[in-house]
Amino acid sequence: MPTSNSRFTRVAIVYNPDKPRALEQSQKLSHWFKYHKIQITVANKVIPSMKTANMVMALGGDGTVLQVARDVSEWNVPVLGVNVGHLGFLAATETGAATRTLKRVIAGEGRIETRTLLEVTFRSGAKSYGPFLGLNDVVLRSGATGRVLWLESRVRDRVLASYAGDGLIVSTPTGSTAYNLAAGGPIVHPDLDILLMTPICPHSLALRPLVLPAYEVIEVDVRKPSAEAILTVDGRLIRTLDPGERVVIRRSLKQVNLLMDPDRTFYQVLQTKLKWGGQ
Repeated sequence: MPTSNSRFTRVAIVYNPDKPRALEQSQKLSHWFKYHKIQITVANKVIPSMKTANMVMALGGDGTVLQVARDVSEWNVPVLGVNVGHLGFLAATETGAATRTLKRVIAGEGRIETRTLLEVTFRSGAKSYGPFLGLNDVVLRSGATGRVLWLESRVRDRVLASYAGDGLIVSTPTGSTAYNLAAGGPIVHPDLDILLMTPICPHSLALRPLVLPAYEVIEVDVRKPSAEAILTVDGRLIRTLDPGERVVIRRSLKQVNLLMDPDRTFYQVLQTKLKWGGQ
């Protein structure tokens, strides 16, 4: 039976309980790790004992990777995603190639990508709430009524733009291939140190996506005559905001380390997931 002299002596697996294939894959990988004399912890969410792991595997879709990455951001533990969902932009590998990828990672051939996190706070009256962390994006969008949302963005304490439409997306380079892309924003390489602001269905053709340096702090006010605005971070509902309330978005001091297959580049992901591979 093989023994492991790798630095990956303790591994944690977090699987999406809503995906039967994720549970099945977690069981297969658990047996594989035990065969290779690597300690393994398996759960359907991040638990405190995973803090001592050398690597946390996230089995599911991009949503699972996002959740796990946020949950372990304070531990500085690399996250390796195994895609059992649809697109899987954040995954290091697919289910059929998981053990091949793990062999290379354990041999020290894995590539770590450091990704920016967003930190979000909002103010209501005299109270401040947060911070909330996001790896993909922060979104302010119109509520259930579908009425026009009026927003005003500020940078360096000065008004940047006023928006009338369905909302506004502030995303990281990682999130550029998520809601930002669907709303017409640019695809950005994850190594770039920038933030993106993309209006959602603006009522003016003059309003276009904007790329900002990551050190900027973005403030967004909900203005009258808006109805309520829905604040989400990485797709999670945070709060419903009323006119007069403000959201503050900045780059977090925390970061996420994604462990990737050395053969899986960002450009290859674009080619396969977005069907850029040609005929």
